Amino acid sequence: MKLRTTHNSIRIRIRKSEIEELSTKKQVIESIRFPLGILLRFALQIQEKEESVTAALEDNFLSVSIPKNEADAWINSNQVGIEKRISLPEGEELHLLIEKDFPCLDRPEEDKSDTFWELAPESPEAC
Repeated sequence: MKLRTTHNSIRIRIRKSEIEELSTKKQVIESIRFPLGILLRFALQIQEKEESVTAALEDNFLSVSIPKNEADAWINSNQVGIEKRISLPEGEELHLLIEKDFPCLDRPEEDKSDTFWELAPESPEAC
């Protein structure tokens, strides 16, 4: 699972094997270790009781949750992504984008075997 962030935006890209894990275990979790024993964990989860895509951050754990019906429709189709904008105070928004991962043709060293070749544009410019 890949995590990309920019100002008030979180983008998650998920590989085929992780889609399978999400479907069966209802979550995929990754972690990043930092010096001094700090651990950042992030997860993509399916939640039965959620009505909308949500995000939360607590104790160095970022969780993004998808409602079950929306997750099932996305997992079992050619739909590339799920996008949500969540209103924040002072008129700002948190932009969430959850996507099936495409192969990066401009990175020849990267393992592309677990990506969604069949959904990728024929000649993508770059990742």
